[in-house]
Amino acid sequence: MSRTTQPAKPDYSDRYTSPRYLVREDGQCDDGSFIRSYIPASPYRDAAGRQKVVVYLHGFCLGAAEIYQSHLIHLAQQGYYVFFPSYQRGFCRYGDSLPTTMGDLTQALFQPFPISPRGWFGNAISSVAMAYERAGLAGSPVDTYLFGHSLGGLFALSWPSYAAGKVPADLMPRQVLTANPIPDSESLIPTPIRITGRMIGAYADRVDIMETGGALRVPVAILHGTGDILVPVKAWVRPFAAIASAEKRFYCAQNDSHGRPALVADHIQAGVDTSFIPNVMAMMSVGGVASESTLNWRYIWPALDRVIRDGARADQLQFDMGTWSDGVPVRPILSGTPQACV
Repeated sequence: MSRTTQPAKPDYSDRYTSPRYLVREDGQCDDGSFIRSYIPASPYRDAAGRQKVVVYLHGFCLGAAEIYQSHLIHLAQQGYYVFFPSYQRGFCRYGDSLPTTMGDLTQALFQPFPISPRGWFGNAISSVAMAYERAGLAGSPVDTYLFGHSLGGLFALSWPSYAAGKVPADLMPRQVLTANPIPDSESLIPTPIRITGRMIGAYADRVDIMETGGALRVPVAILHGTGDILVPVKAWVRPFAAIASAEKRFYCAQNDSHGRPALVADHIQAGVDTSFIPNVMAMMSVGGVASESTLNWRYIWPALDRVIRDGARADQLQFDMGTWSDGVPVRPILSGTPQACV
């Protein structure tokens, strides 16, 4: 008997109007100013002649673009400018060996005290503003979209509060989409550091959606998952109400073990590659093992595609999760408020 497999990857070739793109690197990894810019050879312009920019903000200690690489390329090949700032120092790319990679990751994990999430956020803001200028976009008609995962999701949701006046007006988002965001910047600091930090005053500051959500008034989508054990859905019940936008929606993918490999809607579902560490370490540190799956192709990726190219509103998304190879539908996406997913 043949094994039941997940739906095949969709054919995106009709969307890839810029198959060639340039990857530009600026800044320094050891001070949090490093940024990768994906510059399309044939930039997409909508009917009004406006170009599209995606600011893509990584999760805590996940500053290597390889973790999200195929999604970044998917966006660039559609003709969008993509800015990926590695706003924490130390881990900006996979090393040429596991010991090298682990050394870089350790540097990113053990940031100097006092820990400054606002400092990381400031790094992201300044490096994106610099990359935007260098890409020659200043003065051009541009629409910007924010996408962030985990800690980067919190920063994306908080961008209107912190970046206003610090970046060109065109770098303020038309819409914001996030994957498994944390509600405040201390949520995922490793427990031993968090406990010690509170005892010795290791935190210089914090970013909290309860404080920044009031400035968020554009359409918002939070793409979460019922299998996230690091940031469980219930952690967003109260914070979700702090987002001022009337055009907001909370979505949840569901675990589905009908076929193999099973679909696990965990904390790292937006990622595509965690091979920089052994799988057992990935499970403990980032909440799962990342590889491309239906959750990327039919949930995370199309959400941003539909908002940018199709003009959909982030709070009005619909998802077709496809069927397993034996014809059984993949479990659908839940949506509404966090309570709908608990």
